[in-house]
Amino acid sequence: MPLEVRGFKKTVPGASSLELRAEFLIQPSERVVLSGPSGSGKTTLFRFIAGLDPGRSATQGELRLAGRAVQHLPPEKREIGLVFQEPIVFPALSVLENAAFGLKVRGVGRDERRALVIPWLERVGLGSKLESDPDLLSGGEKQRLALVRAIAWEPKALLLDEPFSALDPALREDLGRLVLELHQKLTIPLLMVTHDPAEAERLGTRQIVCRVLSDVPRVHEWRG
Repeated sequence: MPLEVRGFKKTVPGASSLELRAEFLIQPSERVVLSGPSGSGKTTLFRFIAGLDPGRSATQGELRLAGRAVQHLPPEKREIGLVFQEPIVFPALSVLENAAFGLKVRGVGRDERRALVIPWLERVGLGSKLESDPDLLSGGEKQRLALVRAIAWEPKALLLDEPFSALDPALREDLGRLVLELHQKLTIPLLMVTHDPAEAERLGTRQIVCRVLSDVPRVHEWRG
């Protein structure tokens, strides 16, 4: 069940206009790193795939997941797990309830949610903190929680937007190993944005690198 971007094209307004183009396919066995200089539009492309693009009406292109077009669907209907640079936690919910949030939204009952989520939390070292306040977790623990919430409901693809950039090097490596382990278990297309070449080399099976096709206007393209 691949993830495919077809004919993506978007002009980003600013001091000098930036035109983004993309065309690529990610197989379930792949962990693809999206690379490019700062300001090249990586986040804009990421948000198009995630369904978070505020200017969708001005964006051309098709996003296909598991053989069907999903670019017209809102984020919660795309079956894509998301992990961001800053881990998002819901302070009114326990660690367990945070991890099971995606399952609850999809109508899964309480007992089944617990049965599905607790093994994942134990796997990432949070099994002893099921009823804890997530605000009391460390930065690394919050990001582990965000990973579990993104995958516990078995999405068909996973997007990671610089998920470890705010962490210290040792913790980054530790969570990187966790991502590798989780991906091997899930076997779904994974797309990751990172500015760290070593992290890209360590975690990615392939890189899609931005090419500058023209300077006036600036045209940046990802193809792979």
